[in-house]
Amino acid sequence: MPFMRTTLYAALLCSAAPQALSQTVPDTQGLVETPLADRPEQKQTTAAPILNERDVVFSADQSSIDPETSEIIARGNVVVIHDGYRLEAGLLRYNDKTGIAQAEGGVRITNPDGMILKASSVRLSGALRAGVIENARLILTDGSRVAANRGERFEDGNSELRDAVFSPCPVCDTDPDKQPLWQIKALKVVHNKKERRLYYESAFFEILGVPVFWLPYLSHPDPTVERDSGLLVPEIKSRQELGVVVELPYHIALSPSRDLTITPILTTKESPVLGVKYRQHFGSGYFDMDGSISHGDQPSEAVTGIDDNGFRGHFFSKGRFVHNDHWQSTYNAQIVSDDTFLRLYDFSDADTLTSNYQLEGFFDRSYISGELIGFRGLRLEDEGGLTAQALPWIDMHYVSPPGFLGGTVEAQFNSIQLVRFDGADTARASTSLQWQAPVITPMGQKITFDAFARTDLYDTSQASRTDDPLFAGESGTETRALGRVSATMSWPFASHQGGVSQTIEPIIQLAAIPESGRSTAIPNEDSRTIELTAHNLFSLNRAPGFDVWEGGSRASYGLKYSLDMSDIALAAVAGQSYRSTDLTEILPEGTGLGSKRSDYVGAVDLSIQNWLNLSYQFQLDKSSFDPRRHEIVSTIGTDVFRVNLGYLRIDRDLEIAERTNREEIRFDATFQATENWRIFGGLIHGLGKDSQPIEYETGVLYENECMELGINVRKRFTEDRDIQSGTSVGLRIRLRSLG
Repeated sequence: MPFMRTTLYAALLCSAAPQALSQTVPDTQGLVETPLADRPEQKQTTAAPILNERDVVFSADQSSIDPETSEIIARGNVVVIHDGYRLEAGLLRYNDKTGIAQAEGGVRITNPDGMILKASSVRLSGALRAGVIENARLILTDGSRVAANRGERFEDGNSELRDAVFSPCPVCDTDPDKQPLWQIKALKVVHNKKERRLYYESAFFEILGVPVFWLPYLSHPDPTVERDSGLLVPEIKSRQELGVVVELPYHIALSPSRDLTITPILTTKESPVLGVKYRQHFGSGYFDMDGSISHGDQPSEAVTGIDDNGFRGHFFSKGRFVHNDHWQSTYNAQIVSDDTFLRLYDFSDADTLTSNYQLEGFFDRSYISGELIGFRGLRLEDEGGLTAQALPWIDMHYVSPPGFLGGTVEAQFNSIQLVRFDGADTARASTSLQWQAPVITPMGQKITFDAFARTDLYDTSQASRTDDPLFAGESGTETRALGRVSATMSWPFASHQGGVSQTIEPIIQLAAIPESGRSTAIPNEDSRTIELTAHNLFSLNRAPGFDVWEGGSRASYGLKYSLDMSDIALAAVAGQSYRSTDLTEILPEGTGLGSKRSDYVGAVDLSIQNWLNLSYQFQLDKSSFDPRRHEIVSTIGTDVFRVNLGYLRIDRDLEIAERTNREEIRFDATFQATENWRIFGGLIHGLGKDSQPIEYETGVLYENECMELGINVRKRFTEDRDIQSGTSVGLRIRLRSLG
């Protein structure tokens, strides 16, 4: 028996790693064997694992050796492990003279990377790495399968299968003969391990067993590849203005940090479009470029009726670069040939394009920023010559260490040069100092003291030539000095019992502000959207920019409430402001801030488990309590059925662009009908008298382990030059492993 044990073990080493023969194997790590006549049935022959990875771990229910042919035979639950490869079979024959092993009966070979090869029989050589395979099935790392009548596995890890079928679709255990949703049949399939690709010759693409089309050659990456060159998911849709639209994106992986996507866009009514996207990442930054080009009718033809044929396209780019420990820069470029091109070809729904470059410096207690900003309006009423460009905008901050009462001093310098190519130019420079100190009293009140001073210098030319005369100033130079001292006190009362936490917090803010600073000679360029809301009720400067100053001493008061339970969270705030001065001259009544006594404002945020999130904001008239503004944003439901609902009602009689009275509802929902089927839809609809629908959309999506199929229908009711109202239909098909 020692001779048989040594011969079997040596033979296995020969088949797996000839260089291992020179090793000395201690008896405690050799085969442990009982004579066949003395051992009960099913008792295994085992080899203890040997630490050196070049050796073999072997086990079987029975083993024997033919002295004449030197053939070793292992039967029953045969397992051979070597160098990360694992062989399982019902029967294994190894010829010591030829170095060839024959495995039969449910053969299974697992690669170190997890790929599995199954077969009825395998003729092996080369340390389990090479052999001829009968009735083979190759299971890739993502579960995709390749089946073949016959195949060959080579020592370099490549496999070649004849009369093969590939599909990523799972095999039904109860009905293994059932046709997969889709599959590829080919005369030959080669898996190149080094290139990590599958190659097909004479391939038929089938859906539910029905041939759809034939390709003489086909190739795609195997599942171990995260990104590679190849055709991405095509999209097919129809649109009123374009007819049938087909997008065929092709991705090119240039390197691990660079890629390029080229997308031809073909339409039946307009000229083709070529889209290009390039991305690159550096160790210290990245940038993306996205553009397109076409040749066709300009949107002016839809307005004038005169042919205006030429090049159309767009160029978008963005990036971020870290220069060193203190400096970084970012940029964003958005350029388009005309106002409607982006929306016509579904590149973007934006109605304003913004391009900028910003350089930022971060230091111990200071910050500096310089920025160039350009805007382009895409609406019919926008006039390019009257659109302001910021060339440049400079901002500097310094915050001191804590000092008196633990307070800090912040110094700021801010300047901007606004240029219009055919209109008003405005230059502003502002310097400010602010001291803030938060104090907690022994009774638990929190008091924040604040002192603020700022000077502004304005220089304006052609003041009347602006995009909105309502915000125009006067030509010339203006200066102003501003100041403010304030104290904000809050006194929270908290309760914690029975797993429920509640907090009631009254807040009052007193601010002494001179009535100076109001001047109709100063144009309003950066604070046109000023309004009172629950979020800025206790802000010391409720204007979003520098141009509008809310002069006059004031008191703001309100109440905050919060509730926290295991499944429910609620936060609410409501309040009002009173000012000593009427500012309706510069703040229209509908903003809620013009009169001495402001409107009432409030907000409620509610969350219940994971099925309800609701946010509500309101503005009520100070005298009649009539609603001036209601806004609700909510998410309701679970993963099976989820609804996003938005409602907005504005009744403030503001004659300001984009802030006029309106009422609308936004709705979208998703219903997971089954494990694979999802239905979705949404709408944007105006409400009230003479209201009009804006947009509807609905669709269905089927998704399983091997494919994704979706169709959506979109109805638009708005028009803009060459963009017509109408219905568009989109179709998307994605086959797993192919794109």
